[in-house]
Amino acid sequence: MKKYIYISIILSIGLLIILFAGMTLFEKDGAQKRIYVVSLTPDEMLSGLKNRTIAGFISWEPYPAEAVAEGYGRYLVNSTDIWENHPECVLAVSGNLRDEKMVRALVWAQIKSTRFINDPANREAVLQYSSELTGMDKMTSAAAINNTIFIEFPYMSEMKKGFEILNNAGGFKKDPASLGYKDADDFLSKIISDRYYNEIRRNLDSDPDWTPPAVNGSLRVGIIEKDIHNLGMYVAQKEGYFERIGLIQDRNLYFLKFRNGRAITTAFSHRDVDAAVFGATQVLRYAIDDNGKIYIVSGANTGGTALVVRKDSDISSIDDLDGKTIATPGFGSIQDVIMRKMFESFEIRTV
Repeated sequence: MKKYIYISIILSIGLLIILFAGMTLFEKDGAQKRIYVVSLTPDEMLSGLKNRTIAGFISWEPYPAEAVAEGYGRYLVNSTDIWENHPECVLAVSGNLRDEKMVRALVWAQIKSTRFINDPANREAVLQYSSELTGMDKMTSAAAINNTIFIEFPYMSEMKKGFEILNNAGGFKKDPASLGYKDADDFLSKIISDRYYNEIRRNLDSDPDWTPPAVNGSLRVGIIEKDIHNLGMYVAQKEGYFERIGLIQDRNLYFLKFRNGRAITTAFSHRDVDAAVFGATQVLRYAIDDNGKIYIVSGANTGGTALVVRKDSDISSIDDLDGKTIATPGFGSIQDVIMRKMFESFEIRTV
């Protein structure tokens, strides 16, 4: 009898060991799914990928297209593949810009340019303009444009998802409620204004040649250098849209170049710019963390961000980046938020 008791005990212990080992292995496998993220400028990303110090990078176009064109990079995932209609760059204006005619004219120029870009009849002109803007050849510019969707206004439902991803990552220093907002919906509805866009859209739909009254005064617009998401602003210059509303470059219209969205929000704080095209999540962070008076008045694009890896690597899916290091422009950038969507099943560690 004792023999059978001993056997039962041994079998039970054996089963517990096997069960525990299985649970440990499962936990170990789960913990191994990890991505390391470093913050680099786009130029540093190109060098890092070329020198193999990073396994990949997530950046705005045309930097992914440049890595591919130079032969050492390969597209792994385009942002729209994992997140349709995701927030990207927007046109935002300072709350200190109280001239409604100026805001209306600026939004009109952006919408006119967006429609010009999206008209297939203008394809060659658009490629030429994008080549001038980025310094890339037309083939590289075409690849960058093909990955970018130029839009007239951001998608509100996706803006909310972007807010939630950033909020869950600890991207805000303050709670919107502490600033008087009821919730995320209330916050977004207050800083995203479609008033000018809706008016301009209706007028242009009725008469494509409609132009708002010319403005008095000057305007300073911030842009991120070499960013194809700013193509609308460049087209507005080249097609004479700004001149039609009384804004002449270097006379009463000034374009100021910045390295990233964070630098633009600093310029807003110092009242060095009146408007800018940059990442939507940086706008949200500035509005909450710095209580910045800023309003999104138009869209610029969705898409136009990509994850690029070495062309000669054996990485064929996001899962193959387990344990590897990639680069983004920095925490809180729209590329960082897109990265968190791409790697939502991973443990993300900043290095």
